[in-house]
Amino acid sequence: MSARYGGIDPDVLWCACGADRDAFQALSRIFLASAPPLLERLLRALEQGRAHEAGAASHALKGMTQLVGAAALSAALQRCERAAADGAALPAAAPLTAQFALVMDEVAHSLVHYAGAAP
Repeated sequence: MSARYGGIDPDVLWCACGADRDAFQALSRIFLASAPPLLERLLRALEQGRAHEAGAASHALKGMTQLVGAAALSAALQRCERAAADGAALPAAAPLTAQFALVMDEVAHSLVHYAGAAP
């Protein structure tokens, strides 16, 4: 992971895009627009104790966070998805919200400043 980034590894998306700057930027923008509503859906489900919905939202958001290289957030979402499937206690929303905010900030930063994977 780049020293500038603690929540994402932009090289993951860069490689998935075949080092295509336009594709990298387009997918970053899609993430920035699409991920917040999924987080809101997840947070509502957690708040209301709706495990099935929390699991579905976690799964959908996890796929998006994996694409932008947000390994820690993806792992937290995987744990939430697993807890929902197992009928275990659902996680607290605050840590997910904090991790998500960091990921959003870093994806926005990478959209402007990331210059591609180092050789």
